[in-house]
Amino acid sequence: MKQTNWAYWIAGQAGVIPLALGMPGVAKTESTRALAKAAQRRFLPVMLDQILPEDLGGYPVVKELTHNGKPIEVMRRIHDERFVRARLEPSVMLIDELTNAGHSTQAAALQVMAEGIEGCWIFAAANPPEQAAAGVELTPPMVNRLCILQWEIDREAIRHGWCNGLQFQPPEVPLLPDNWRDHTATWGPIVSAFIDRFPTLLDAYPKDPRKASQPFPSPRSWTNVIKLLSAAESVDADEGVKGLLVHGCVGMSAAVQFTTWMSQQGLPDPEAILSCPFNLQMPHRGDLGVAVLSAVIGRVAAQCT
Repeated sequence: MKQTNWAYWIAGQAGVIPLALGMPGVAKTESTRALAKAAQRRFLPVMLDQILPEDLGGYPVVKELTHNGKPIEVMRRIHDERFVRARLEPSVMLIDELTNAGHSTQAAALQVMAEGIEGCWIFAAANPPEQAAAGVELTPPMVNRLCILQWEIDREAIRHGWCNGLQFQPPEVPLLPDNWRDHTATWGPIVSAFIDRFPTLLDAYPKDPRKASQPFPSPRSWTNVIKLLSAAESVDADEGVKGLLVHGCVGMSAAVQFTTWMSQQGLPDPEAILSCPFNLQMPHRGDLGVAVLSAVIGRVAAQCT
C-alpha cells in the first residue's frame, strides 16, 4: 500500500505540527478537511495571514475582582471562538497560509505551535514563499517547532474523483493507537545513542542565516523525532515515511547521517526476532540492546497474536 502523506497525518495526531509545503491547488486544505469529516471531528480553519496577534493570545477586556472587600480592575483575555472550540470538542485545526504571515504574527503563534491544544489535531499548510501571495520566510523559532514536509499529490485519487462526478474519496489516514507512546522506549535509546556518537548534532544551528528557515537539529527537534518515529512505528509506517519525519524535524544533513548510522547498526526487525528468536544476535552496546528488546515488547503489545 502506498503511504501517501502518511508523515503529515502521523505528525498531526502525535502532537508535532506538520507543515505541508506545496504549490497552490494541490488539495492540502481539502484533504485536511476530508480527514476531519472522516474522523467525525470539527474542522477549524485558521488563515494565519488574515488574523491579528490578539486573535491568538486573546483580546483584552476589563474585569473586576474583589480583594479584602475592595474592587480591583484587572485585564483578562477573551479568546477566539475557534481556539475555544478546539479545547471543548474533538477537532482538526488547519493553520493555513503560514508563509503569508508576517513575523509578528508568527511570533504570536509560537505558543500554540509548541504546546498544541489538548484533544485537537493541529496541521499547517502553506505555499513555498516564492509561490505564496505575500511570501514570507519562516522564522527559526517557528521552523524548529514544526515538522516540515513536501506535500505529495495523490494523482490517482484526483483522477478517480474526476471520473466519478467530482466525488473525491477521503485520504487514507493511519489512526494512531492509544498506546503509541509506548514505542518511545525503543526510539529514545536509539536517538540517544546516535547523539552520543555525533554530539555536535544535538544542537546545530545553521551557520548560514539563509538556511535558518529550514529544519535544523536542536534538543526540541530531536525530541520531536522520537515522538514521530514512535508514532510511525505504532502504525507500521515504512522506512520512507520515517525518513521524511526525521528530515522534516532536523533537516537533510542530520537526517541522512541518522538514517545511515541506523543502517550500520544492523538492528533486527522485531517480527524477525519473534518468528525465530534463537537466531537473535544482540548488539554489543547496551543502549542498542535495550532498543532491540523494547522494540520486541512494543510489537507484542501492539499485535499480541
